[in-house]
Amino acid sequence: MRHPLPLFLPPVLALALLSGCATRYVAGNVDKPGSGDGIGDVVAFETAADFTAKPPLCLGVLPLTLVKPEFGPADDVRKALHAHLAPSGVSLVPLQKIDALTSKSGDEAQNLRAVAKGSGCDTLLSGEVTDRSNRFWGVYSEVRLGASLRMTRVSTGQVIWRGKHTAVVRGGGMPMDVVSAIGGVVAAGVNVREEQVTRTTHDVARRLVAAIPNLKYAPDRDLVAPAAAPAVASGGVTTSVHAFISGVEQHPMPQLEGELLEALDGPSWSVPQDRIVIADFLLQKAPGSSRAMQEIASARLRLGEPDAALAMGSKALVIAPQNPELHFLQGRAYLQLDRPAEAARAFVQAAAAAPQPSANYFTAMGVAYNQLGSYDRAVAALGRSLQLEPGRPYVHMQIGVAHVGAGDDAAAAQAMRQAAVLSLAASDAGAAAKALSTLKAMGIESQLPAEDLEALEKRIATLKPS
Repeated sequence: MRHPLPLFLPPVLALALLSGCATRYVAGNVDKPGSGDGIGDVVAFETAADFTAKPPLCLGVLPLTLVKPEFGPADDVRKALHAHLAPSGVSLVPLQKIDALTSKSGDEAQNLRAVAKGSGCDTLLSGEVTDRSNRFWGVYSEVRLGASLRMTRVSTGQVIWRGKHTAVVRGGGMPMDVVSAIGGVVAAGVNVREEQVTRTTHDVARRLVAAIPNLKYAPDRDLVAPAAAPAVASGGVTTSVHAFISGVEQHPMPQLEGELLEALDGPSWSVPQDRIVIADFLLQKAPGSSRAMQEIASARLRLGEPDAALAMGSKALVIAPQNPELHFLQGRAYLQLDRPAEAARAFVQAAAAAPQPSANYFTAMGVAYNQLGSYDRAVAALGRSLQLEPGRPYVHMQIGVAHVGAGDDAAAAQAMRQAAVLSLAASDAGAAAKALSTLKAMGIESQLPAEDLEALEKRIATLKPS
């Protein structure tokens, strides 16, 4: 029999139902009780000195075990880990090859040795599903999943990295009246559907992969155009932003505001620190300028300060709630903060607010959906991006990530091949090499003819500088 929640909720739990938390990565003792568990989205991890001295060049994910039989299945968690490792570019041992090399009757040490010998990869991931539950109380639901991983350097037997995390996705809440009670039942019911179970699985996988040093993939650089070169004065000396401010600060408004906006619109000030100086000065003179707030938020994001970018962008949205670029900026900040569900909503709002949506909005939307494991939505969003702006290699790469996550290796290989071909057409050997390395990391190169792979590799080699 299912029991309703009590009429009174402790303040901490009530607050947890109403608010979201950013993921916190805590280096420490993974064995400490409570590490990586409970409210707060904490990922606990440990990195050995041997990892830092000799980072892994390849990885393979062995079948996970179950702490309790009712925590199964484990294969969905394993596949999600493999999918989130692929975009990092690290060479991955195909799951099918690992399955062929492991024995269900063998212990973990035996399977580690067998996979290392058969695949040539000396660093392998193994672990357990430590928690799993889907609970429903009428107006409140909770989907919970936990996993513990360890990376072993098989040749030495040393565990060089460990990580532990439990993800919890909650829906519904305490009703305030009859109408909200009905809404709470609906929200709680939706939460336990397959989509929320998938999201929780990918939350665990994405966050654990992000805790492995040097593997976290930051897509923001691929979502926006590269910055212009910094300004150079007529005498060949780089212009000082402070000298520029000193030269215009005595000008009357609105002339001053026009000059500051012109400076932000032009190619002269591309360095984020300089743009913050100009935008800050504009904000002093025009405290209600959403444009100044937007520029500060954008610069903070480029400097790797997503919290500051999100705070300033939120202030700007109060003033200009229909500005699609502000929603796009917020979504990018959420991606950097490892909050893809909120990022996806922000990108949808950006596309809805724009009279003529940018392809970038749908590309970013696809990235967020990939991180959530919503692969069908990712393919749809990325397809729309290509309709608006055909020929972007990065979009084809993300389509490949979506297809491999959905289990369509043939479509994934074709998407990665297209990304490499388009990059070569643009004489971008680096992007082409990345597409090819991601293809191999996913373990799907067998989906393409050997002569195609050889031709791509030769073409990439000819483009690389000597």
